[in-house]
Amino acid sequence: MPRTHLSNATLSGSLGRAAGTLARSKQGGTTMLFALLAIPVIGMVGFSVDMVRSSNAKSALRAALDASLLSAAQEGTSSFQTTANAYFGSNVNQLAKLDPIANFSFAETRNEVVYKGTATANVGTTFAAILGINNIPVTLSASVTQPKDIAETCIWVLDESANHALTFNSEATVVAPECAIQVNSMNSAAASFSSNINIQFSDICIAGPGVTNNYGPIANMETSCEPKQEPFTAKMPTVNPGDCDYSSKNFNGGNVTMHPGTYCGNINFNSEPYVDFAPGLYILNGSSWNVNGGEWYGDGVTFYFHDNKSGIQFNSAVKSNLTPPTSGDYKDIMFFEPSGLPKSNFIFNDSRDFKIEGLVYLPSRDTTYNANSIWHARKFTFVVNTLKLNQTNWDLTPGVESPANDGNDPADLRISS
Repeated sequence: MPRTHLSNATLSGSLGRAAGTLARSKQGGTTMLFALLAIPVIGMVGFSVDMVRSSNAKSALRAALDASLLSAAQEGTSSFQTTANAYFGSNVNQLAKLDPIANFSFAETRNEVVYKGTATANVGTTFAAILGINNIPVTLSASVTQPKDIAETCIWVLDESANHALTFNSEATVVAPECAIQVNSMNSAAASFSSNINIQFSDICIAGPGVTNNYGPIANMETSCEPKQEPFTAKMPTVNPGDCDYSSKNFNGGNVTMHPGTYCGNINFNSEPYVDFAPGLYILNGSSWNVNGGEWYGDGVTFYFHDNKSGIQFNSAVKSNLTPPTSGDYKDIMFFEPSGLPKSNFIFNDSRDFKIEGLVYLPSRDTTYNANSIWHARKFTFVVNTLKLNQTNWDLTPGVESPANDGNDPADLRISS
């Protein structure tokens, strides 16, 4: 075979072309490799940018949720959810593209109300979408705690100068070991305790320097203690009695159904009727009710005495089971009147089994319970001008909170996330 001789120039040119081809091949591979490696790097950098956007959105959502909780909690439980949703809607206008959603609820215990809120939103991504992440969900929660103004003092006797503003006479029995009494009379004999009584209270505070005591040592009683303002007056609802719905009626035995509205004139319940009260507010405007025996039943009822001529006198072994509303303007209120009325009497004679709950707010009434008045009261607070108990048998537990219609004090609200 003939030999082929390559000149140096030819060999050099071939090697150059081969080197160029190899160089071009390596450059393309490097470029492709760099491009492949750049995708996750760019994605991660972009994801960081998207996370910053998500964090900003979360901060805005947090501010909206917290503001909504705090604002709505000040309004109290009756309108909390409606108010919170309205506040939230107005606070997230700038987040509308994120579809923010909130849910609100509250839970009550004996000592506090916890208002709760959760909020969610979806932050759309730009760079992170390269990695298949199209949305970053944002979810957060918060709660606001409102301590309840629990009236551990369940009997308030307000007259500041009366002699024997509080009187326990002749076989009066009151079992209320968790309940305190506050007597604001500064009289030198602000209270009176007969010998044959049985009283159990956690504390008895007598503002005056002395009492008339035929009972002997009284546990947990203090004289010359500080007068206190009861917490209800400033928060009681205002009632406009309007026109009379019912006037001057007589019920004689049988079954009677009563309806909410304004009552005028004398209303008499004779011959032991069975009386059923429909839920609602019963307004007595210049109306005196005289109850001679029978039974009273009603859930979610409140009685309002518009003036000092209005009231109810229970006689002849009345039996009852009455509970106040559990929500709304009259929550926990059983009997009440406006403050500042002239003094008048409120008398119970021989109630054989009177079961009651809630607040009895009658600051103008000189209140007397006679002749085996038997009361079983739960979550009970009693606010009167003076109080006299004769042959009574009471079993009481405290626990009524101040009415919340004026809302909560912002200073008492504690928020947590």
